[in-house]
Amino acid sequence: MPAPSDWVWKLARGAVRTFYRIERVGEPLPAGPLLLLANHPNTLVDPALIQATAGCRIRFLAKSTLFAGHPLSWLIRGSGAIPVYRKMDPGVDTSRNVEMFAAVEAAFAAGEAVCLFPEGISHSEGRLEPLRTGAARMVLSSAAGGHPVTIVPVGLNFEHVARFRSRATVFFGRPFGTDDLAAAYAADQQAAVRELTDRIERRLRRLMIEAEPRHDLPIVMRIDHLYTAARGVSRDPRERVIRRRVIAAGMAQLRERAPERLADIAAGVGEYDASLTRFGLRDHDIDRRIPFAVAARFAVREGLLALVLLPVTALSLAFFALPYQLTVLVTRFAPDLKSRGIWAVCAGGVAYSAWAGAIGALAAWRTGATGGLLAVAGVVGLAFGGIAAYERERAVVRTVRAFFALRQTPLGARVRLRRQRAALADVLDQVHKWLGDRSETLRRNAPER
Repeated sequence: MPAPSDWVWKLARGAVRTFYRIERVGEPLPAGPLLLLANHPNTLVDPALIQATAGCRIRFLAKSTLFAGHPLSWLIRGSGAIPVYRKMDPGVDTSRNVEMFAAVEAAFAAGEAVCLFPEGISHSEGRLEPLRTGAARMVLSSAAGGHPVTIVPVGLNFEHVARFRSRATVFFGRPFGTDDLAAAYAADQQAAVRELTDRIERRLRRLMIEAEPRHDLPIVMRIDHLYTAARGVSRDPRERVIRRRVIAAGMAQLRERAPERLADIAAGVGEYDASLTRFGLRDHDIDRRIPFAVAARFAVREGLLALVLLPVTALSLAFFALPYQLTVLVTRFAPDLKSRGIWAVCAGGVAYSAWAGAIGALAAWRTGATGGLLAVAGVVGLAFGGIAAYERERAVVRTVRAFFALRQTPLGARVRLRRQRAALADVLDQVHKWLGDRSETLRRNAPER
C-alpha cells in the first residue's frame, strides 16, 4: 500500500487555506487507529479541508473511478488514497472491495487514521443523506480481528462553497468506541452494523448545519447575525455552528408546522434590514459608541498603515485582475453546486500559477534565471500580501463607514432599530419555546464535549 506523498497534501493544504478562511473546532485527535467520518458537500475539497485541520496524516477512501481518467487522478494516486469499487459506477468490479477492506484493516493494524464519507456520494442538498453501512462494518470487523478502532465524526460547514475567502468550519466531534457492540456483533452482525450506523448518523448530525445552501442557509446566517447582535452571545465557532443548527432545525419545523409564522419572521427581518440599509448600518453598528478621541486615534493609526496597505491592495487587485476573472469564468462552467468549490480552487491554482510563471519567464528572458526566480517570489509575496492588505483595509472601510453613518443617524432612529432587532430576537425565542423547550433542544443538538 503506497504511502501518501507529503507534497500532495502540502499542495492541497496550501490551496484550501488560501481559498477559504478555515476554522477548526474540537479537541486534537487521539493517537492510535482512527476512522474519521464526515459529510460530503464539496467533492474533492472536503478531503483537503480535513487533512489541513486534522493535525496528523489521514488515509482517504475515494471512488475507484477517480484513480484514472480524471484530471486530478495523479493527485489522488499520490495522496495514498484507497480505492472503493461502487455498484453505482459503470464497469466497476465490486468484488475488488475485498482489497479495499484488506487495505483499511492493514491501515488500522498499523495505527493509522482513515477517513471516508459514509453518505457514499458528494451532494449539495444541505442535509445528511442516509448513511451506507460500510463504515460500521469496517470498524466492527477490525475490532473482532483484535484491532479496535476509535471513530471521530467530522462536520464540514461552508458558508459559500465557491466564494473566495469565505468561511469553512471543520467540526471534529468527540471520539467514541464500539466495545459495547462486540458481543452484539458476534451474535448478529447485521443488527450490530445497523446500530453503529445509527450512532454515527446521530453524532454526525450534531456537527452539521443542515440547510439548503442556495436559499435556506443565507436566511439561517442572517438570523444568526441578528440574534448574535441582539443577545450579545458568543461568536465562538463552536457555539455559532450549534446556534445555526438549531435555527435551521427550527426553520424546517416551522415550514412544516406553521409556515405563516415563518413568513412573518422573514417579513420582519426584511423590514429591519431595509431600515438598516436606509441608514447605511449593520447589526452591530447600532450598539457602537465611538467617541471622537477614539475615532481620531483610529484615523491616525490606520491612516499611517494605509500609506503602505492601500498601494499594496491596489497593486494586487490590478496585477491579479486577469487570473481572478479567468477563475470566475471557469467556475461558472461547473456542472453543479457541489463541484464549484473544487473548480474554483483548481482554476485559481492553475490561473495564478500560470500568471506567476509567465511573469517569471518574462523576467528570466530579460534579466536571467535569478531575475526570473526573484520575479516569481515577488508575485507570490504580492498575492499573499495583497490578500492580507485587502482584508485589513476592507475592515477599516467598514468601520469608517459605520462611524459616519452613526453620526448621521438620529439617536431616536438607533433606539428604534435596537427595539426592532430585540423584538425579532424575542420572536425567535418564542418560536423556540413553541417548538419545544429551548434548553433541551440545545442540549440534544450540542456536540458532546
